[in-house]
Amino acid sequence: MIKRLMVSGAAALLGVGGLMVPSASAVSEHAPASAAADCTIVWRVSANYHGFTAGYSWAWNAIVRKGDTGDQVREIQCLTQYWGSDPGKVDGVFGQLTEDAVKQQQQHCNIAQDGEVGPDTWRCLRGGGPN
Repeated sequence: MIKRLMVSGAAALLGVGGLMVPSASAVSEHAPASAAADCTIVWRVSANYHGFTAGYSWAWNAIVRKGDTGDQVREIQCLTQYWGSDPGKVDGVFGQLTEDAVKQQQQHCNIAQDGEVGPDTWRCLRGGGPN
């Protein structure tokens, strides 16, 4: 089951299984105005997955860093953009702007700000809040 939603900056978030889930009052059926046309963020619920996704990758444990390319990078770019950071163009290339956006989200989630996306950062991006 996939639910399309947007969380506004003032939306209340509820903790569920280590993830932050938008409250019912924070749900909308459109992407944020700042999202690129190729970034539609959805909350996905399945047997092995509960979290936000742009549909490019379901990664939770992969290590992704500056210089990497591909769909995992697109996923990171869409998710950081969704949470209010600027990763630059959503092009699947992990460059300086993407690294800076990841560091912003890591700071928001109170985790190491190394600019690399590993398990803790994936949880932050997928859940939207401090781990």
